[in-house]
Amino acid sequence: MSYYAVANGRNVGVYDNWEDCKEQVNGYSKNDFRKFDTPDQAWDYVDQRSPSSSGNKYVNDSYKSNNKAIACKNDNQVALRNNYKEARAYQRTDYMISLEHEILLHPRYFGPQLLDTVKQKLYTEVEGTCTGKYGFVVAVTTIDNIGAGIIQPGQGFVVYPVKYKAIVFRPFKGEVLDAIVTQVNKSIPEDMQFCPNVNPACYKSKEEDVVIQADDEIRLKIVGTRVDATGIFAIGTLMDDYLGLVCN
Repeated sequence: MSYYAVANGRNVGVYDNWEDCKEQVNGYSKNDFRKFDTPDQAWDYVDQRSPSSSGNKYVNDSYKSNNKAIACKNDNQVALRNNYKEARAYQRTDYMISLEHEILLHPRYFGPQLLDTVKQKLYTEVEGTCTGKYGFVVAVTTIDNIGAGIIQPGQGFVVYPVKYKAIVFRPFKGEVLDAIVTQVNKSIPEDMQFCPNVNPACYKSKEEDVVIQADDEIRLKIVGTRVDATGIFAIGTLMDDYLGLVCN
């Protein structure tokens, strides 16, 4: 995903799509904008080059706010920063977005309950899945439209295009998240030691006052992410204030 930093335009800020960015800069005298790979880079550009950085008292109110959100289509909020220059950390990783999916149905499902079947298959097929572009689909919230079915030649199956809204989750570098430990291996936290001979295997601090094992809840900070077509992979650290074991 790309992020568009508008340092000088109708509304200074960061946008997650070209259409919204274009509305702010197209025809605007002395506009200043640039595309980046991450929200952090985009906000740095805005901070450095916006009129407010030189003390312009006419800068718009949306930029002067300490709550800096990434704007996107349909007013969906991708991420929010509080006290950006001090905290420089994301507050939100979940947001609602409009998506599309095709449901393939066998003729045996044709009947009075057809639409209910399409809805149930949508929930089953998309909830819990992940796309690199949008993240993990947490839950379908609204089904906006079920299109006319298209018969597949020579098969008898019918494809129904469905437009829906869903809550999705995508981690960003620099944010703090709670997580559940599912596996303990030799990737040892810097201040702990790996104990493979106990049951279950765990990490222990040198003083043995902290023990982390499978099913424990921990708080970590994302230090890097990798995105592909079907998944998002993140690396986190426990080496910072207020991170580590939450509860057993």
